Amino acid sequence: MTTELISLNEYRKNISTLWKKAQQQNIKYVVLSHSRPIFEVNPVLDNTVGNDWDIQYTPKNHKAWIQAKKELSEWKTTNIDFSKIKTEDDFISLIKS
Repeated sequence: MTTELISLNEYRKNISTLWKKAQQQNIKYVVLSHSRPIFEVNPVLDNTVGNDWDIQYTPKNHKAWIQAKKELSEWKTTNIDFSKIKTEDDFISLIKS
């Protein structure tokens, strides 16, 4: 794999040709802003994501997603009558209740 350094401006102007060239010639681009690298662009040369990607990475299989869904189901909704809030103290007492 070849690595090329390009400016952010060049990347913005030529993104459509750069990704095609990266695929065809196996080039990795390091995009620079003010002479500092800010990100890399790598070609996807084969279907490494694969057919099991949607099964492997769906939110339903993720522990944090399952925990968040459980916590959301335990939340209660409250109706607030905003006409009763006249002062900051009214608002604070409403929040505390």
